[in-house]
Amino acid sequence: MKIRFDALRGLARHVIMAGIMIALSAVVAPSPSHAASCTATTNSAFATTIANGHAYTKHKDEFVKGKVIDNLAFPDATIASAGEFATFLEGILDAPSENKSLANSRAAYWDSRTGTIIITNANAGDCGTAFRPTDGVTYYNQQK
Repeated sequence: MKIRFDALRGLARHVIMAGIMIALSAVVAPSPSHAASCTATTNSAFATTIANGHAYTKHKDEFVKGKVIDNLAFPDATIASAGEFATFLEGILDAPSENKSLANSRAAYWDSRTGTIIITNANAGDCGTAFRPTDGVTYYNQQK
């Protein structure tokens, strides 16, 4: 009987360890937005991926009609979804006021009408970010 109890105890220990390893892998696994390189190849794909990454969730309050940032009120209707944000971003990517290449496979796009910067990043799973910087075009100009 002692042998069976020890065997069961050993089995239980392995099951517990397997459960802990599974739980830990879920905790430490990279999130999709940071897991792999960006796979977007078109402005539409960049805009959609950025909008569905951290950018909309983190910065959506900056894209409210009348919201003033760097003395510039957001002129458009409030952007109410990641889909609307993607459409907005694609418009900027298609016709930015200014754009430039940056280090580390990144590029910056500036929209002077709305005070929005988009930074695409080929090394990020969410393909970059978009927001309205508090120091406006100065922030864009400082990007290298």
